[in-house]
Amino acid sequence: MAPSTPPPSGTAHPSTSPATRITLSPTGTNTPIPTPLHPKATLPLLTACVFLIGTGEWVMVGLLPTLAADLNRPLPAVGRLVTWYALVVTVAGPVVTVAVLRLSRRRALLGLLGVFVVGNAGAALADGAGMLAAARVVTALTHSTSFATALVIAVSAAPAAQRGRAIAVVAAGWNLATVLGAPLGTWIGGRYGWRTTFGGIAALSVLVLIAVALVVRPPEPRTRPAPRAEVRSLLGRDAIRVLAVTVLAQAGLFTLHTYIAPLLDDVSGFSPDAVTLLLAVFGGGALLGNVLDGRFADRAPQRALPATLLTLAAVLAALAVASHARWSAALTVLVLGVVSAVLIPLLQERALAAAPGAPTLITAVTASAFNLGTAGGSALGGQALGSGLALDDLAWLGGLLVTAAAVLAAVRPGRVPSRAPAAP
Repeated sequence: MAPSTPPPSGTAHPSTSPATRITLSPTGTNTPIPTPLHPKATLPLLTACVFLIGTGEWVMVGLLPTLAADLNRPLPAVGRLVTWYALVVTVAGPVVTVAVLRLSRRRALLGLLGVFVVGNAGAALADGAGMLAAARVVTALTHSTSFATALVIAVSAAPAAQRGRAIAVVAAGWNLATVLGAPLGTWIGGRYGWRTTFGGIAALSVLVLIAVALVVRPPEPRTRPAPRAEVRSLLGRDAIRVLAVTVLAQAGLFTLHTYIAPLLDDVSGFSPDAVTLLLAVFGGGALLGNVLDGRFADRAPQRALPATLLTLAAVLAALAVASHARWSAALTVLVLGVVSAVLIPLLQERALAAAPGAPTLITAVTASAFNLGTAGGSALGGQALGSGLALDDLAWLGGLLVTAAAVLAAVRPGRVPSRAPAAP
């Protein structure tokens, strides 16, 4: 969509003074709402929030061997900490979001960050597997709603023609957590102990919490929809379709991505150190994708989503062949990182457009849909390997799932604005 397209009702007009944004209240009257006091610092702080949340989730994968040795537990038993975290995120996200809907977005984010600090501090002080599991459950309760609140604040503070870019900037925190946060946390845990890793996350979260309290002043609605109204908006046909697309796309990606390390090792012939480097290449490609994806979401959101999904399906299918040569495998992994990152703001933008009356709730449920797709894809990949399929066959299987997501995304929506409306 061209940037000159007039914004829909309820959004700021480009000519509005930078000191205020004019939004259309539910009663139809124009209501001035102040912008953040430090708008240039708002997006980086929200990105930092998402970075810490992502690091808190992904670092567990790298710490599993250290935890198993220190707690004297078998690796599969310690691995259940990852499984339970994902399940709590999937189930608790919508519930916690509904519970905080009546709070201002700023207070909700600060409260969630406070609980996040408590959860990671509890993990740092854990004296056994039981206390560590309880601390991880506390942390998981904040996951989806923190991410959703950060995204909604970013969208509400951004100009109408730049919302996709705002989503991309904040979502970049996930990629930074994968490329920087999780490897650094794993290294710290291996050198100084896993408790030090969680203590460091808790300390950094305190600093970010203080910065958010001092700097972030998001636009807040004069009136808030009742939670029941948000749930009704969430149950619309278009919202359900976007969530289904999200689950299918993520399942297709993680059918392969869960086993990409053994694929690069056994099929491509890379050494373990080279595989680690290639995973960093994937993360670097994801960061590059963040530069592109916000622009796609702003210019042509409805066409960009199915086109990107078809591109992802093609890249997954190509990896089935490219994985048999090192140079082509490395190049395809880079492209896979780029394309998979482009999907995140496109899916979030479509979700916000499909449920304009429930911006925070639809974003939280979308985060749960991502986790559900991740779990489903991982399980499908494992089952496929157990049934006799080869590692490179997973690329074809993942491509089929993503193709189905593209077909579903191409269905003409019943009523979707040309651009996601401003968060109410």
